[in-house]
Amino acid sequence: MRDLEPCRCGDVRRFVVSVTTRPPKLRLVLDLVLAAVGIGIAVWRLGTVTHVEVRPVAVPWVLAAIAGAVISLVLYGELHRRLLWGAGARVPGRTVQAVNFAGNAIAQTVPSAGTTVGLAYLVASLRARGAGTAVALWSSTVAALLSAAVLVVFAPLVSAGTGFLSWRAAVALAVLMAGLSVLVWRLLRKPSALHGIARHIVALARHLPVVRRQDWATADPNPLETLAERVAGFRLRRRTWAAATSCAVASWGADFLALAACVAATADRLPWPAVAVGYLAVQASIGLQLTPAGAGAAEAGLLAALTAGGLGAPEAAFAVVLYRAITWIGLSAAGWVVFAVTGALLRRPKAA
Repeated sequence: MRDLEPCRCGDVRRFVVSVTTRPPKLRLVLDLVLAAVGIGIAVWRLGTVTHVEVRPVAVPWVLAAIAGAVISLVLYGELHRRLLWGAGARVPGRTVQAVNFAGNAIAQTVPSAGTTVGLAYLVASLRARGAGTAVALWSSTVAALLSAAVLVVFAPLVSAGTGFLSWRAAVALAVLMAGLSVLVWRLLRKPSALHGIARHIVALARHLPVVRRQDWATADPNPLETLAERVAGFRLRRRTWAAATSCAVASWGADFLALAACVAATADRLPWPAVAVGYLAVQASIGLQLTPAGAGAAEAGLLAALTAGGLGAPEAAFAVVLYRAITWIGLSAAGWVVFAVTGALLRRPKAA
């Protein structure tokens, strides 16, 4: 599938770069404080641990947790690859996975603007590997939206299974979330709707003090409207959408099982309802993006859920630290290694 015309590619690329702004220093300080407070809570609870209270960590369960975390991220990369291929960008799967691991590391560790910087990295990296600007931005955005839609549809049902919500309310919320997701999907398929949304965003931006002088808001023709026109032209088969959705479901399932394995590794029993509630608390903290990877709020919410479910404070604290060490610190470290290696390979001069 052809990318934007050469005269417009530069405009769209500048738009992608211009929306990646440097975060305010106050926000950066707030991020660090919130993260330190939440992590400090977990560390403080670990201070109550004695050799008598805590049994040895079960290594097989730790290995299972690591496998679940890696499989979850690989499945998300496969989701992204299927969207790319469906839109006509035949980027090799191994390349998509490398970009996916590095992009995840950026999104999960860069303070304040991690998600935005991660998105910009994904687009730039995919462009460097042959994908067009529009398809790279479209696939990266839709992959995140599809994954989030799957979670918000299943979250009420999980809450009902734990007794947090009634089944009637949970089903109603799930149907509502599914309906909103379908509505967004239909908008993505209508050129007139996307162009209208882009036009209204630009019109609003030109009246806002912070962004009205930025290049993407003042350019004519506007790169955001140009990008919307191009994105609306992508048409994926139903089979591709079904496969991508299945990858999203499986990715969340593998990540949840990674948390369950961490609890099983540190505790004598596995309180499934508490694990489910704690998992949703972690994902909500990450989604709010108050701190990198929800640091602080995620640890505090998961710790509260596990202790409320009957686990002792030491076992719960160890499970929290283990899960976050694997899924946040561990995967991020792996992603930064991939980032460094792929960057070195791209800078290596090609043989004549």
